[in-house]
Amino acid sequence: MVASNHEVAPWLGPRVEEEGLQRYARTIRERWRVVLACVIVALIGAGAYVALAPKVYQANSQLLVTPVDPSDPTTIGLGLISTSNDPGRDVSTAASLVTTVQVSASVISKLGLHETPRKLLANVTAVPLANTSIVSITASASKPERAQEVANAFAEQTVALRTQRVHAIEDSAIALLKAEVEHQPKELLSASGNNSAAARLAGLEELRAQPDPTLSIAALADLPTAQSSPRKALSLVAGLFAGLILGLAAAFVLQNVDPKLRREEQLRELFRLPVLSRIPHEASSRATGPLLPSKVNTATAEAYRTLRATVFSGEPSGELGQSVLITGSSPSEGKSSTALNLAYSLAQTGRQVILIEADLRRPSIAKSLRADVPFGLLGVLSGQIPVSEALVSAPDYPENLRMLLVERPEPAAADRLALPIAQEMLHTAQSLADYVVIDSPPLSQIVDALPLAQAVDEVLIVARLGTSRVNTLAELGELLLQNDIRPLGVVLVDVERSARGGEYYYGAGSGNRHERATR
Repeated sequence: MVASNHEVAPWLGPRVEEEGLQRYARTIRERWRVVLACVIVALIGAGAYVALAPKVYQANSQLLVTPVDPSDPTTIGLGLISTSNDPGRDVSTAASLVTTVQVSASVISKLGLHETPRKLLANVTAVPLANTSIVSITASASKPERAQEVANAFAEQTVALRTQRVHAIEDSAIALLKAEVEHQPKELLSASGNNSAAARLAGLEELRAQPDPTLSIAALADLPTAQSSPRKALSLVAGLFAGLILGLAAAFVLQNVDPKLRREEQLRELFRLPVLSRIPHEASSRATGPLLPSKVNTATAEAYRTLRATVFSGEPSGELGQSVLITGSSPSEGKSSTALNLAYSLAQTGRQVILIEADLRRPSIAKSLRADVPFGLLGVLSGQIPVSEALVSAPDYPENLRMLLVERPEPAAADRLALPIAQEMLHTAQSLADYVVIDSPPLSQIVDALPLAQAVDEVLIVARLGTSRVNTLAELGELLLQNDIRPLGVVLVDVERSARGGEYYYGAGSGNRHERATR
């Protein structure tokens, strides 16, 4: 049906981007199954990790760092940790003394372990505690007892090895000072005070009697009561968040890669047109060829009767019958099924009906009906045969339903639909019948039948949930708008159906309001 731009414009919704939160919420609502699947997989993975990963226990011991005064003559040259301008550096120095190969080898020897020092070090860490003089030693092992033993052994052997080293230096210094004191006159010894060799010797001998004064054990490790990894609750929570993140990412990727029509609201936002009928989903609706009237169930037949009532609400007026062209945005949306079943439903009223198959590239009706078509649409468009002689009837179908079918696929002849003879064919068909139904190819991809769409009384758009793409539907709308064609409405195919108490209810999916068709 042709109209002015002023009349046509309101039916096509503006193609504007939705606001961020609204778009995100819509995507999640439409792809919630993808999100749920990712969450379930992630939780299963987290559960498997908790069940199969080796258990690890951690124990913690602590060393206290007490730096000495660098100006104290007694401790000079002993290699002790001395006070610096940066207190943190003193503790860091002490931490580096713990994780050495020498300490690790000493621990292995003490505990009788059967592994290399470096392998043992891979399970031990020593770090300064912030704003304290404490070094925290953490040991990891498959058994709690082993983790406790290793943590304590590293603390003890660090102090022991440092003490041995300091004692060795002290022994050398003491021997030198003793020799010096023995050869020094007594009057000089008494006159030198605290800086005398005798005073230093006394201080060193006092230090020699104790461990390294700068390192001491602050706390030994307790026996771990719970494993540090894997942590069941933490792993499951991490799996949940990872699944949500992956699921949301997958949902947005799928939305961009495969923006299919998922619910009726999308159609209403795109087209400000009424949904004339909702065709319920049938298991055989995606078979090769159109869905034959003899194969549809009661609910589907009722949906096509509803379509008949909404499209042809009044009696034909004038000398010519009413005409309707059925199109869509892409193949496999149910255009041919809708055209055939609408024509059949009209014929059941006793009126004369002509069905024209205008898809010269992918004709399917003649083959599905097993109709003998010696001459059909190709013959009419080439001027070889008049419309009246090209019309055929199908076995087991009403005699008042006649069809102008395509003899064979002929893509090269599709341009003939744009010639005056095609409009003359439509005019003749309208003079021979009360109603003319045209099965058109998808106009957004093939514009062969566009002249017919401009010449008919009404145009119907067929869209299939889960198949039609929103972007191609928008392209179809723009094409019709550019050619001053205002569709009568939309036929929505593959709508979910449920039975309640003998009455059928139709809805566009979970969460949508169901609408009842009176039987």
